[in-house]
Amino acid sequence: MGEILTDKDSLTFSRLALALANDYESVYYINTRNDHYVEYKATGEEKVLSELSRGDDFFGDTIVNCKKLIFPADQDRFLKVFSKENVLEAVKNGSSFTLDYRLMTDGEPCHYHLKTIRGTGADDGYIIIGVRNVDAQVKREQAEREAIEVYSHIAMALASRYEVIYYIDSRNYSFIEYSSSEQYAKLGVNKKGDNFFDSAQADIKEFVDPADCSRVLSELECERFIGNLNMNGTLTITYRQLLGGRLQYVSMLAVKPKHDPNHIVIGVINIDADKRRETAFREALGNAIEVANHDSLTSVRNKHAYTAMEEELNRKIMDGDVHDFAIAVFDINGLKEINDKLGHIAGDEFIKSACDMICKTFKHSPVFRIGGDEFTVILMGSDYKDRGVLMGQIDGMVKEHRRTRLVTVAGGVSCFDSRNDRCVRDVFERADTAMYENKKMFKASIS
Repeated sequence: MGEILTDKDSLTFSRLALALANDYESVYYINTRNDHYVEYKATGEEKVLSELSRGDDFFGDTIVNCKKLIFPADQDRFLKVFSKENVLEAVKNGSSFTLDYRLMTDGEPCHYHLKTIRGTGADDGYIIIGVRNVDAQVKREQAEREAIEVYSHIAMALASRYEVIYYIDSRNYSFIEYSSSEQYAKLGVNKKGDNFFDSAQADIKEFVDPADCSRVLSELECERFIGNLNMNGTLTITYRQLLGGRLQYVSMLAVKPKHDPNHIVIGVINIDADKRRETAFREALGNAIEVANHDSLTSVRNKHAYTAMEEELNRKIMDGDVHDFAIAVFDINGLKEINDKLGHIAGDEFIKSACDMICKTFKHSPVFRIGGDEFTVILMGSDYKDRGVLMGQIDGMVKEHRRTRLVTVAGGVSCFDSRNDRCVRDVFERADTAMYENKKMFKASIS
């Protein structure tokens, strides 16, 4: 090497090598005329260049070292690309030759970057190669690419659920629309525009259900919308919109991305199927509750329904918010004898006749069958005011039915006394006692 370099060249090379030392793990000086080379490395705190190795055949030694040191999967590519002919061809016009590969370090592949430049000046028959360890950088970039790919997959999966997504510049409200929905595309709304809120106001009037239109227009008024979004971070508006030739339920979700403070993202998702299933479920549940609260024989409310209404009235009594009411209790006379003599079918008809008598009398109050032969009525409104007259009508029917051998009932009624009654049960027990007194009188009159 000494016979090749002049003092001036040595000084120039030393300065160059020192400048590269901070960036490169190893620096090679190669004489391209005879392939003599020296390998240098910056060592120590002051980064002094030290000679690590030298040789007479750089490219020949590279082939040997490649098979020993380079990651097996990269060897063929490295040897094919890193030939003397390829390197010199690449650098002949002042360009550089670069190559990325992996070296085996502690049994693991480690990423390296090689850069070759041609010497300049009077003696240009040499090249300089810098080798840099870029493992941390490459792995960081790989992790970033993988994260971006994962985020991209997540974003695509989420976006596929939306009819349309708007990307809005929060500084001037210009927007771009992204949509993969044919239904939405057929509406012919703007794909981009200068002001999202102005465009939305026009589109709402044309495509949103008139029943929802004024509410949605109000929610999408610019100042109100931005104020609510800034306060809550997200905003949701549900409405019906014309899609596919019919009105469908959609939900608009607006968010302010944490890492993109200058934009607002709005997605419109079709929730029509979910909304209709929810409606059908509520209706089915309501029907099931209705069935559960009604007596299958008479179709009036059953004991379960009476218990629920009793609890509601008790809460109102505790809150001091109860209105005047009374409870009437009725028991069918002679049902056991009918069942014993004529059978349960006849007994069922007897029960239905008794129920019909009570329902036709108390037309404005709920009637409950709370036992096999027992009915209760919670008298409210006009029935409460006319309770004396109505109970008199029951007595009149009982006398007539007794003469014609039709169904008769014994009955009693009691009014709620806010000064003494603590619960509905207090009222019920007085009415029940009155009913039994009436039944005794009925039995005594026929004995």
